[in-house]
Amino acid sequence: MNILVLGSGAREHALCHALFRSPSVHKIFACPGNGGISQICNCIPFSTNAELIKYASNRVELAVVGSSKFVSSGTVDALVTAGIPVIGPAADAGRIETSKAFASHFLARHNIPAPMTQVVRNIREAQKFIAENPWVKVVKADGFARGTGVAVTSTPEEALEAAEVFFKVNGPPLILQEKLEGIECSYSILTDGNQWVSFSSSQDYKRVFDGETGPTTGGMGSVSPFPDLTPELEESIRQRVVIPTVHGLMQDKLIYRGFLSIQLMLTVHGPRVLEFNARLGDPETQSILARFRGNLATLLFDCSRGCLDATGSEVAFGRNWAVSVVLARAGYPVDESIEPVIRGLDEVKDGMIFHSSSVRSENDGGWKFTSGRLLTVTGVGETLSDAHSACYRDIDRISLQNVHYRTDIGAEKTPSSNT
Repeated sequence: MNILVLGSGAREHALCHALFRSPSVHKIFACPGNGGISQICNCIPFSTNAELIKYASNRVELAVVGSSKFVSSGTVDALVTAGIPVIGPAADAGRIETSKAFASHFLARHNIPAPMTQVVRNIREAQKFIAENPWVKVVKADGFARGTGVAVTSTPEEALEAAEVFFKVNGPPLILQEKLEGIECSYSILTDGNQWVSFSSSQDYKRVFDGETGPTTGGMGSVSPFPDLTPELEESIRQRVVIPTVHGLMQDKLIYRGFLSIQLMLTVHGPRVLEFNARLGDPETQSILARFRGNLATLLFDCSRGCLDATGSEVAFGRNWAVSVVLARAGYPVDESIEPVIRGLDEVKDGMIFHSSSVRSENDGGWKFTSGRLLTVTGVGETLSDAHSACYRDIDRISLQNVHYRTDIGAEKTPSSNT
C-alpha cells in the first residue's frame, strides 16, 4: 500500500514513522514533509489541491491528514472526489475544530458537557453579556490563532478588553466562557463515522516554562497515557462525551472518518469538553504513536472505507509509557527570530526524534528550521518515571545552542490547569 501523509510538523513525522513500521506499507509520500521526514519518505511539496490530486492519483491508496489546514482548504474533499480514501473529516465536519462557535453549538445541541458558553457577533453584544454575566472569564477567537486565540481573565474589565482585542485581530464571532478548575486531559479516538476505537489518552503541556508558567504555546511536551486516568474516569469520558459526540456527528449527517482528539477539563463535576481537534494533537501524537503496537496502515485503511470494528475498544497499545519533550528556539513563542544550532542527533540511539519544519543544510550537514518548535524527543519506558528518564537522557546527548525546553515533562505530579 502507498500512503500520503499531509503536513510538515513533528506530528506528521511521527505518523510517517509509525506507518513505516507497518508491514502492509510499500511507500510513503509526505506533502510537504520536512527534512527529517525525507529520511524515510518521498516529500512532494505541491501548492494547490489540483497539483496534489494529479500526482496522487494512481499512486496512492490512502491519504492521512496531519494538519487541519488540509481540512479547511478543501484538500480532503478534493481527495475523496478523486477516489482516494482519506483519514480526515470533510470540510463541513472539520468545522468541529476550525470553528469554535460551530463546536459550541454542536456541544449544546447534543447535550455534551462543556463550560457555560455564549457566542457573540459584535462588541456591543460582548459588552452587554459580560456586564450581565460576571462568570465570563475566558474569551476565545473562533478560528485558528496559532495558540494565541484564548485569553483567561480575572475581571469583567479584563474580559471586555480581551474581547475588543480579539474582534480587531481575529474578527467575529467570539466565544465567551466560564473558567473551569481542574486538570486538562486529551482523549483521542479513531472513527469511521459510525463505529469508533479508543486511541488512548494523553496530557499536553501548553505553557512555555516549567510548572505551567509563562505564555501559552502550541505545546511543549506530552505524556501518554494520561497519568490520572482511572477505569471509572475513562468510562465516564466514553459515556458522557465520546459516544454522544460520535452519535451527534451521525445525526447531523457530517461525514467524519479519521482521528478526533477531545480536549477535556476534568472537574469535580466530571469531564467537560474544552475543544475538539479534528486530528491527533501535536505533541500528543508523538507520545501516543510511540506506544502503538500493530499495523497502523491497515487500521487506517479500514477506517477510511467505513469498516472499523470492535466499537469502543482500545487498539494495540503496549503497557508502557511515553514522554515527549519539545525543543524550541530561544524566545519562543514571543520571539522566533533567534537562530538555533542543533548537533549530535545521531547520538540518540534509544528514543525517537521527530522534526518540525526542518531542512538539511547542504553546507555543513546541520539542520535549519523555519518554525518556533524545532524537534520533539520521545522516550518510552515501563513506568512514567522510566520514560521521563529515557527522554531526558537522550536530550542530554544532543548539542543545543539557542534552544529552550521544559525540564518537568512527565514529572510524577500532574499539573493543575484552568481555562
